[in-house]
Amino acid sequence: MGTSEAQVKATLKYKAKAYKRIPLDVRIEEYEALKEYTEKTGESINGFIRRIIKENIE
Repeated sequence: MGTSEAQVKATLKYKAKAYKRIPLDVRIEEYEALKEYTEKTGESINGFIRRIIKENIE
């Protein structure tokens, strides 16, 4: 069973209110190194970036 249109709208509305996107441009070589590292550690790129930010803020 798929997601209803109402659920999609509700999710998008919540995300717009609760989250802020941060665009990040990196050179292809940096991206590939980051992708390789996160694949080795079993972490997503997004998860890795969020963890590093959190660790440095605390």
